[in-house]
Formats: sequence, structure tokens, C-alpha cells
Amino acid sequence: MSGIGIITNPHSKLNKRNPQRTALLGYILGEKGRLEVTSNLEDLGRVAREFKSKDISILAINGGDGTICRTLTAFIQVYGETPLPRVALLRGGTINVLANNLGIAGSPEQVLYRLVEVYSNEEKDFGTQVLTTIEVEGTYGFLFGNGAAASFLKEYYKRKSGPVGALFWAIAVWFSGLWNGELYRSVISEQVQELFPFGSPSITHSSLAVFVSTLKKMPLSYPLFQSVQLGSDEFQCVSFTLSAKDAVWKLPWTMVKLHQQNNANKMSFTTSAMKIEAEGQSFEYTLDGELYTSTSKALEIRTGPKIEFIRI
Repeated sequence: MSGIGIITNPHSKLNKRNPQRTALLGYILGEKGRLEVTSNLEDLGRVAREFKSKDISILAINGGDGTICRTLTAFIQVYGETPLPRVALLRGGTINVLANNLGIAGSPEQVLYRLVEVYSNEEKDFGTQVLTTIEVEGTYGFLFGNGAAASFLKEYYKRKSGPVGALFWAIAVWFSGLWNGELYRSVISEQVQELFPFGSPSITHSSLAVFVSTLKKMPLSYPLFQSVQLGSDEFQCVSFTLSAKDAVWKLPWTMVKLHQQNNANKMSFTTSAMKIEAEGQSFEYTLDGELYTSTSKALEIRTGPKIEFIRI
């Protein structure tokens, strides 16, 4: 159909709060494309095959980072060696880290209106940014974290709060750490991990969390990944190597020392592929806000396909 294909996630918290949103997005889209509501992975696969057969030129996703991750994975699997269409993010999630990194602002309706307006005007063109995906156990995303990163999200999701709630939750964890409270210990602990960067010697160390990203900013727009070159063939790995006991006092200062990528409490490097081995048979990790458990003791991370995103 060579138009705009929209995928909307009805399970997104923001979409649940606004049940009329799907109809409104369809009205804004008009005859410029097609809107599909996908409730599960089978729906995503079916829609990906239909959109590929109809040769859509723009894939618009209405959902948060987790929806984007699952949608792009389904489309990469279906499209294979064929490049994906340009992707537009409608900011339909509670936390929109990927959209924030691309400088996309507004409600889903506002973003779609701008998209349709430019698409309908042959004299205008879209500003775009190419981003490189990372692949972890067959799933494609942009921001990986294990250790305390996964533990924090696991406990935070039980409370089902938004960005403000996440900030207050982080403050509560920090205060608990002042007296080594149970809340702090449930989230923050060190783990012996061995990293195997491609083409470099292995690194055995104790770490609170290992992060991998092809984006520059974490949630809350914190610019942790200063060495990332957007669209390059490498990702940046950052590991926080201080102990859980010291983290309550040293972690905030360690995180703000952006000018010094490697220091006594933080290790950083770039690579195109890496294997992580941790104590135990498996470990939890997060990819674009979704929680997973590794299928083996050794987890491989590598760069995946590059995707062209519309900045509008």
C-alpha cells in the first residue's frame, strides 16, 4: 500500500487510560495508511507479513519501549535481509527512552498529525536518524542491563508507577541503603561477571550492573553512554565495579563523572560483540525495559540491523 502502517498496543498503560485513542489515531491517519491493533506476538508476526507484502513505506509504533522492542524483533524476523521501512515512534508508552533519545515530543495524536502532514506534502521531507540495534538471545533492542538494573526494574514494576514514581522509588532505595535496609539489599548487590569483548582479552570483575547501549541516554535522559556514535557498528559497555556497601555513597558521584569514562568505580569500552558469563546457571537482565532470564550461563550480545527512525 506504500503508506503509513500503524501498530498500536492496547495493553500500553497510556492506551488503557485513553480507550478512544485507537479510533482517534485512525481518524488522523485517514486514507494515508492502515492501523492494526496487536495483542500478542502472533498478531505482530501476521501484521509484519502483511505490511511487507504491501510494501509500506513508514512503520509507526504506538507503545512504549517494550512494545517497540517486540515489534522491531517481529519485523526483523519477517523482513530478513530486506531493510525495514522507516520507523516513526508515537510515544505511546509511560516511559519513552528511545523516543526521548531521538528528540520526539508530544502525545501520540500530535506526533501522528505531524507525520501525516509531512507525508502528505511532497515538498517536505523527514529528518531521520539511523540507530543500530543490539541482539540478545534473538530479541532486538537498544539498551541492555543486568544485575542491579534488572533487580531495580523487577521491584519497580510491582508498584506500577510512572516516571515520577520511578524517581521516588530510586530515592527510597537510596535512603534504605543508608542503614543497609532490606529494600536496598533486595536491589543492590555485586556479582562476579566475566566479559569477553570481541577481539580483546576477557575481563573478570565484580560488578553491580553491566549496561550495553547504542543510545546515548538512559531513562530520565541521563547521558551515561558518551562514547556511543549513533548508527555505528559498535555499542558501548559500562560496568559499575564498586561494592554494594560503597554504592550508596559513591554511585551518584561515579555516575556524574562523565568526563572520565574509566575510573576506580566504573569501566567503559566499545565493541561490536560481547559475551557475559556470571555466577550461577542463569541471570536476569533487561532489554529496553522488558525483563528476561538468560537461557544459559553465557549470554551473547552483538550489534544487529540498523534502522532509520523519523525524527518529527
